[in-house]
Amino acid sequence: MEETDLVTKRTVYHERQRLWFCGQHTLNNLFQDKVFTKEQLDNIALKLAESTSSASSTRKTYFINPHKSVFEVGNYDINVLEMALKEKGLEVQWFDVRKDIRTVIQFTDATLFGLILNVPTIRFYLWKSYHWIAIKPFFKHDDEKSVEVFNLDSKLNNPEKFEDFEKVYKFLEYIVYHKNGNVFLVKASIKDEEDS
Repeated sequence: MEETDLVTKRTVYHERQRLWFCGQHTLNNLFQDKVFTKEQLDNIALKLAESTSSASSTRKTYFINPHKSVFEVGNYDINVLEMALKEKGLEVQWFDVRKDIRTVIQFTDATLFGLILNVPTIRFYLWKSYHWIAIKPFFKHDDEKSVEVFNLDSKLNNPEKFEDFEKVYKFLEYIVYHKNGNVFLVKASIKDEEDS
């Protein structure tokens, strides 16, 4: 689904939540297109499981995979998302909570592709699960120093543009320090930077 931000006339691609496919939605929202399918992510999860299991447990790995839900409804872990991003020439950097979020995350950094948040949630009042969220910076066409940042959480009805960087930082601090969530920076890989 695409939404147009009325203030900037920017069309923002935004996939809505379906089952536990927030990992898939997060990747596609970062890429601003339907880049990854369930089948592709399932294959990545299978490769990851096979690479860490013995030959005797390979068949079992197909049905019980530690990198996704056993019920075929998504719930991919960071290893799947990281490998999917690596296939597209991007790398994932875990945000160290001991550092200052404002100095580590610079939205005017052209190598910053986006952020992935992993937030604990309670499902059906019974068990803790985790929800993936994409935060995406967009450079304005008329000004390379000016950036708009959107919250592309698949649970939102529409993408939400942050008023300014301070609002983004406050949101990230809330996720990290109050919700005990994790922040991952998605950046152009160092090799790609050196090649360009």
